[in-house]
Amino acid sequence: MTVGFPGEQGVEMKKAISEIVVEEGARIRKDVGDIAALEKSIANVGLLNPVVIDENNRLVAGYRRIAACRNLGWKEIEVTVLPFGGDVLKRLDAEADENLFRKDFTPAEIIAIEKRREEIYRLRRGTPLQRLWRWFKGLFAGAPAQ
Repeated sequence: MTVGFPGEQGVEMKKAISEIVVEEGARIRKDVGDIAALEKSIANVGLLNPVVIDENNRLVAGYRRIAACRNLGWKEIEVTVLPFGGDVLKRLDAEADENLFRKDFTPAEIIAIEKRREEIYRLRRGTPLQRLWRWFKGLFAGAPAQ
């Protein structure tokens, strides 16, 4: 996958977390906050979005994701490497843009997610008759052949 600024290409790869340089003093976000929910999400579904680093392994975006993966005991993480050519303003803009230009779900969208989740659970459970049939089949699944 290629990403990046106009005329530039990004490269996705795995990188040892220990090789990623987090310049704490230069970062906008200083506090990762409560990342328990993020850790749970990553443990359940994996890392959905790679962190972004520059060509010198400096973290650009993904401070909370790195912290969560460290807490989970990960040694490597998916990264997108973007060539910034040492342009600190571009790096700053990228860090800010990732957090500024996104849209959280509305309350109505959150309710729709929960309704959809409940429907999926209901379909997986099946009707009472289907559950009874699965239970009945399970009684004989381990029975030796006569």
